[in-house]
Amino acid sequence: MELDDNIYKKLVEIVGEKNVSRDLVIRQCYAYNWGNDTINIKRGKESSMFTDTPIAVALPGSTEEVQKVVKLLDEVGLKFKAQSTGLGPWTCASSEDVMIIDLRRMNKIRKIDPKNMYAVVEPYVTGGTLQAELIKLNLNCHMPGAGPMVSPLASSTSMCGPGFTSESTGFSGRNVLGTEWVLPNGEVLKLGSLGLNNNPDWYNGDGPGFSLRGVMRGASGTKSGLGIFTAVAIKLYPYPCDPKWNLSGVSPYYEFEVPNFMKFYILSCKNYDVVEQTMYRISEEEIAFMLWSTSNLALGALFSRNKAELMQLASKATFFKKPLVVLITARTKREFDYKNYVMEKIIEETGAKDLISKGRITPGTLAYCEALRSMMGFHGFLATGSFQSSFGGIDSIAVSFQMVKVNLPIKRKYTKKNLLPDDQGESHFITTYEWGHYAHAEMPTMYNVNIPKTRKAMVDYFDEADDAALYNHLNIPFFIEGDELHDKWGPFVCNYNVWLRKIKETFDPNNTSDSGFYISTKKELEKKKKQ
Repeated sequence: MELDDNIYKKLVEIVGEKNVSRDLVIRQCYAYNWGNDTINIKRGKESSMFTDTPIAVALPGSTEEVQKVVKLLDEVGLKFKAQSTGLGPWTCASSEDVMIIDLRRMNKIRKIDPKNMYAVVEPYVTGGTLQAELIKLNLNCHMPGAGPMVSPLASSTSMCGPGFTSESTGFSGRNVLGTEWVLPNGEVLKLGSLGLNNNPDWYNGDGPGFSLRGVMRGASGTKSGLGIFTAVAIKLYPYPCDPKWNLSGVSPYYEFEVPNFMKFYILSCKNYDVVEQTMYRISEEEIAFMLWSTSNLALGALFSRNKAELMQLASKATFFKKPLVVLITARTKREFDYKNYVMEKIIEETGAKDLISKGRITPGTLAYCEALRSMMGFHGFLATGSFQSSFGGIDSIAVSFQMVKVNLPIKRKYTKKNLLPDDQGESHFITTYEWGHYAHAEMPTMYNVNIPKTRKAMVDYFDEADDAALYNHLNIPFFIEGDELHDKWGPFVCNYNVWLRKIKETFDPNNTSDSGFYISTKKELEKKKKQ
């Protein structure tokens, strides 16, 4: 599909000739992304890292330019997909009549309010960039497990957002304050205190009356299925320890001067019930900066710097039973001593074994840096080239471990046939949110994108895992997205799909905002069925 010349000229008038392209090479670049191979299989297409080629790409530089581009597309009957830092298949077009709106020119930190502890960011500000400025003010921000290179705005408004520090910093959707939202018709909606007639500001995500934050993002976001977010205020936190940052050495063998006051505990628990009990106890005491459970193999990867270290540590990790990772941080020695005292009492109470104190594992100094920087997830890629996660529901700690137990026989069926890497079926990541008030559980699975049977096995495994979550009442996985899955799950969950579609039709009657990872209007759904 080719973009009409008149539409192209209007786009040039809005954003400038350098900031719009219909060149096929440029457009193909935006069709490539991690995860597209399995998405294509699910959609009955060839397993490729490329998906539908967008009709054009535009790079607006302001909220006003975003409005004008969106209004134009709504008028001419085309669709748009917005992307910030562009990670994953959710940022790609789901049909050939979609134009990519790349927001990389909107890269400013508009405001940091240290007193009221919030920051206002545009789409292309990364978590790492924001954190670097916040450290100067003795402040910190939540970052998702995807790492410091992704957009806090995208994570907060449009995606999922669990992270390694969720025990103390929540998840992205819980940190949203005032929001600047360009609707699919080009109008701007200002959420929370930003929309006040008198003295508007960013400090609150809700105003008088009903809240629209649930409509805006729900649990896992609309992935650009309901407009474009051009700025958002996010909640900040005190920096968890001494805010000094001194690195030396050469990648990947950096050494980090561990600041006061930080201490890792890597616990080995007898079984999942003991891990669950220990997580509840630690959360009740509110002493941890990080608190998450994972598998032995993942533990080996997360504390290794290269494949050689991974193989060495993985062989040791097989004897670690069920690991639990805790990071204690404090601002003063008195606080630090108290938290460690409580931690030792909990270890004694639950019968867990501290592998660090016993000399079984020693985190390098860089592990402390990566914990503060939300970079530990990168180590998972030491083993293979790609991954994706099943499950992902938000529920209690107990339900999270039920997900792990239900997943075990499903995953092992594929590992025994050598269709997926053998992690004993135990690969998981469970983190608590906000001192254990609830939790997140996902089952990461590594796979080789170059082996067709492995790609197909990933899709089959995901389908089985989704069904297991559905029929065992284990909450809605975070990749239940698109019309087919929403309409499958809806009847089991209060017919939420009916209401989700009503929201789409109210805010986007013309289906201008790409609904491939959200839900379509009835009119658009009928159109798809006829094609």
